[in-house]
Amino acid sequence: MTGPAGLPPSQGVVAGSDAVAVIYVRPGCSFCQEAREFFDARGLPVRERNVVADRGALVEMLDIHVRRFPDEEPIVPLIVIGDRAVRGFDQQEVEKALDEAGRKTESGSKP
Repeated sequence: MTGPAGLPPSQGVVAGSDAVAVIYVRPGCSFCQEAREFFDARGLPVRERNVVADRGALVEMLDIHVRRFPDEEPIVPLIVIGDRAVRGFDQQEVEKALDEAGRKTESGSKP
């Protein structure tokens, strides 16, 4: 069994195995908080990984960054939805990834 982007399954679970996304975060990150609020407002469960408290989460995040964004500096949040990874919190990109994964966004998030 594999986790996001073909990696081993994550250990730090905020929401159960029904999570629609894995979000790599760090404490005090305002963009991470925006991502949390986005998913919470839509009732979409996520698996949250704290890259400061969990070395395994940091290694996973860095591996995804190296493979998906080789010329970019690693940043949080890193949001993995299906086979897609989104750097930072870009609501439009997150909504596209959710649509591609067959998950509907609600709460007036569509233009």
